[in-house]
Amino acid sequence: MRYNTIINKWSILTEQCHKTFICLVSVVVMFFSAGCDDFLDVAPSSSVSIPTFIEDYENMLYPFYLKYNANPILAVMGDDVYWSKSFYNSWSGNEQFRRAYLWSDEIYDQTMSNTHWNQQYGMIYTFNKIVDEVRNVPNEAMGNLLVIEAEARAYRALTYFNLVSVYAKPYALANENDPGIPVIQKNDVTETKRERTPVREVYNFIISDLDSAIKYLPPHPTKASRYQAAGLNVIGLKAKVLYHMNEYGRALTKLENFFELLATTTSRFNYSYALFNYENATPSPYDPSGLPSVYNPVADVEDVMINEYMFDPTKGSLYPGGIAVLASNHLMSLFPADGDRRKELMLSKIGTDADEPDRVIKEGHYSNTGISMPDIYLMIAECYARSNRTTEALKYLNELRENRLTPATYTELSSSDSQVILRWVLEERIKEFVATGHRWLDMRRLWNDPVGSALIEKTRTFDGKTYTLTENRLTVRIPEYVMEFNPGWEQNP
Repeated sequence: MRYNTIINKWSILTEQCHKTFICLVSVVVMFFSAGCDDFLDVAPSSSVSIPTFIEDYENMLYPFYLKYNANPILAVMGDDVYWSKSFYNSWSGNEQFRRAYLWSDEIYDQTMSNTHWNQQYGMIYTFNKIVDEVRNVPNEAMGNLLVIEAEARAYRALTYFNLVSVYAKPYALANENDPGIPVIQKNDVTETKRERTPVREVYNFIISDLDSAIKYLPPHPTKASRYQAAGLNVIGLKAKVLYHMNEYGRALTKLENFFELLATTTSRFNYSYALFNYENATPSPYDPSGLPSVYNPVADVEDVMINEYMFDPTKGSLYPGGIAVLASNHLMSLFPADGDRRKELMLSKIGTDADEPDRVIKEGHYSNTGISMPDIYLMIAECYARSNRTTEALKYLNELRENRLTPATYTELSSSDSQVILRWVLEERIKEFVATGHRWLDMRRLWNDPVGSALIEKTRTFDGKTYTLTENRLTVRIPEYVMEFNPGWEQNP
């Protein structure tokens, strides 16, 4: 059966995690096979230990921090990227990416496995297990157990946010009762029928998990990893969720809390959370951009929470050894003629494509829609602009720009018009997050926004044909093989 492939994939992942039950696979299969009992026949592997100690639950949790974050197709759906025909043809083995680039109705058909959907729900199984069980570990201080539970809740919230941001309508466009994604709070293998949770309830669950997590987390990571959930980055994550709900006032409060906490606490490992000055980049043949995040994400001062998924900078590819993407005319029009170091460091001067020789994106990360300091700065600047607090908005906007432009070309932006400042901020977001997936999330969020919608390129021309992005295509359809096993679900339009 089709789900045997999923079993094999998750068996490998489970072995890598050492302490995770192999029945992780069975829940993923259960999800895709409502009404099918075969998942009950999957027995735990004798090579996988049953979690007993707090370290077992930590080992279940931490491997997920480094992988499988946002959906990689988001990087090609934004209006910041462009494919010439030769680039498009070179992706013949990745049909879902080609369909995503053209905003096709069906990105995943019955023959395609959606790794993103599978992986995210597999992760949710693990997070559920930790939340349900970790308090029962004997001979361990409850405070320590609550921290592990809080970390699992934080990453469960992030995972649901990744899913709802792809497979449900944008929050601002959705009726609160429109179908979202299935929310599974407990691992019940006897439950063979799951429904799509309404959009509002999905976001309520995400916020609730984050609030519960913040209560018990230390302000900064207590282990030698930026990927550990802590009070600072989870507050930032809550701000990001509210921001994408268009709850800008509530998001602003959390962003102010973020900076207050940042200023008054010190990480045990002396992690710095700051903007990186691009003037300090030191390019080399091995690392053409010279940005600190490329080969050492743990040391990246701009990384706040899961903001890394590297691709090969020497090839400019979405995958190591893969194919590059190009910068769109829309993106290129926003850069000044010279002086913006992002243009110099992230775009190649000599491309490989005859159509666009100077626009190959050669450096960066894809689907890094976690939280970074540039994201924090631009979110708070936008929230201040929307609140007509122009002085504060300009402060954060200009501080980011000062770290991106050369000293010879940098001048402060100044205006008393909040709408002008808002447009500046939104343009800055396009330049800052090239081919990462951020732009696609912003296009969803800003579709009906008076200022933001004017910055969305809703058509793209390929091979002589014009393709138009419609409101319906802001929401990716649930994969057909998932729908096949859940015939009662309403498909996205």
